[in-house]
Amino acid sequence: MISGENTGGFENSRPRRGRFGVGTITMVVGTVMGLAVSLFGSGVATAAPADDGANYVTTLRCDSVNPWPAGTVKVRVDVFNQIRYPADGLPGPVIALIGTDRAKRVALEYTYDVSVSWRNLRTGRTGVTTVPGRGYTVKWQVDIHPGSGPVTFTIRQKIGALAFFPMTNPQYSTCSGRAVA
Repeated sequence: MISGENTGGFENSRPRRGRFGVGTITMVVGTVMGLAVSLFGSGVATAAPADDGANYVTTLRCDSVNPWPAGTVKVRVDVFNQIRYPADGLPGPVIALIGTDRAKRVALEYTYDVSVSWRNLRTGRTGVTTVPGRGYTVKWQVDIHPGSGPVTFTIRQKIGALAFFPMTNPQYSTCSGRAVA
């Protein structure tokens, strides 16, 4: 007799209750789970520490006319420096500009393009960072990497309504600030 050979005939074996046996179902479930882990990873997440050492510098007002027939979009821009783990993952020194209208979510959607041009007053380096966005509120973050030293920056917002097409009735606003990177 060969090991594992069924010595009993069909009549002596246990009858199956369904179309598929338990072994078949187990094999299919195991294969699907293995495929999911290989495609999406094992689920281990890492994140920056809760306290990244960011130093609050100031808050700027960068209000804009509302592209919808409503009141002014009151955007407040919080300025931070000395950030050890910036949101974009690039090394510092970094100045983070976080703009939000701090409004409750409404049924109307906005699209926006935010462009920040900056100049390092110590080194003379200049640059421009542009971030597009879309949402029920205006909320954006721009990280600039100007190098060490005092930096001046200008924020240019273009806020439009999402009404069948993005950037319908675009409205423009500009504000400026300073920080040390």
